[in-house]
Amino acid sequence: MAVGLLGALAPGTGRAQVPDAGSPSVLQLCAEDENSYPWLLRDRSGLNMLMVRLLGQRLGLRFEVTLLPWRRCLLSLQEGGVDGAFKASFQPERLKIGRYPMRGGQVDVERAMLEESYHLYRLKGSAVSWDGQQLSQLDGAVGAQAGFSIVAWLRQQQLPIEASAKAPDAILAMLQRGRIGAAALQTSQGDYTLSRNPQFAAQIERQGPPLVSKPYYLLLSHAFVKRHPALAERIWDGVAAVRESAEYRQALHLALAGAAAASP
Repeated sequence: MAVGLLGALAPGTGRAQVPDAGSPSVLQLCAEDENSYPWLLRDRSGLNMLMVRLLGQRLGLRFEVTLLPWRRCLLSLQEGGVDGAFKASFQPERLKIGRYPMRGGQVDVERAMLEESYHLYRLKGSAVSWDGQQLSQLDGAVGAQAGFSIVAWLRQQQLPIEASAKAPDAILAMLQRGRIGAAALQTSQGDYTLSRNPQFAAQIERQGPPLVSKPYYLLLSHAFVKRHPALAERIWDGVAAVRESAEYRQALHLALAGAAAASP
C-alpha cells in the first residue's frame, strides 16, 4: 500500500512551486520494508518520510511511497516500475539501476539524504573484533542483509559472508544461535533491533568503531531522468535544501538523541 505526501507551501515563497509544463505532479518512490530507526520504520514514520514530505512541499509534488524488500525496490527502479528509490549508498554497479545526483562526473555528496554507518555486532564474550583496520578472531561467517552494500565491502576484505536474510532480526537470531561468527549491520538498524528485543540485547553487543560510514542518496530511474532532466536536478537540489532546513535538523537532533538513549 502506498502513502501519498502532498506538497503544500514552499518555504519563503508563500506558495508551492509549480512544476514545469509537462512535468509529472505525482512521483512513485520505493524504500526498504524493514525498520531502520530513525530513518524509516514499517509504520511509515521516520526522518526519510519527513524529508519526502518537506521535499513535496518545496517542489509542489506528491510522492507516493511503497515499502518493498530492498532487492525488489531496486529491481522495480531498474525496470521503471517506480521513479525513485531511497535510501541508497553509492555503488558503481548501481549506475546500471538508476541515477545518482552527480557533479563534475562524480556522485555529489552535497546532495545526499544522510550519512549512515555499519558496525560489527558480536556475542558478548566473543573475541571477534574490528579495530578500524582489521577484523580479527572471526570464527564463522559475517552475517549481512541481502542486497546491502556492506556485502561488497565484506567481499573486498575477503571475509566469509552469510547474506541470505533480508531482516536484521533474522541475522541477529543466526548470531545468537551460533550459525555465524559476527554480524555487519547498519548501525541504526542493529541498535534499534537490540533495543526492541531484550533477548538479543542480553547476549549481543555492538563492537568497535564503524566498519564503514557512507552517504545515502535518493536514486532516480534512468527513464525518469531522461524524460525530466531539469526536474530531477531540482529534486536532488531540494533534498540538500531540506536536509539543511531548520525543521528537518531539529527533527534529526531529537531522533538521534532518542537513538543514543536507546542504544545498548
